[in-house]
Amino acid sequence: MALFLLVALRDSAPVLQMALSSKIPTENIYTIEPGKWIVDSPATTSRTLGDSLAIPTTEPFIVVPVAGYSGRAQPDLWEWIAAKMAEKATAKA
Repeated sequence: MALFLLVALRDSAPVLQMALSSKIPTENIYTIEPGKWIVDSPATTSRTLGDSLAIPTTEPFIVVPVAGYSGRAQPDLWEWIAAKMAEKATAKA
């Protein structure tokens, strides 16, 4: 599994939210704020995650793999990312 940043563009957030809710378990989605999520997915690339969500081509969005992180945000975001990355490190060992 890998972590991805998913960002809705323009007014596509409701469509992306529905796609996420139907395809990804709740515990594998962290909502940063409306229209912005960190997703823990079995997808191996940004494209495969985007394709797996089956979002209509009229809905714009961006998917970016998360290999590291930095910034200023709510503490539970960093805790969630650190826990997910630790799970992945343990699974590889």
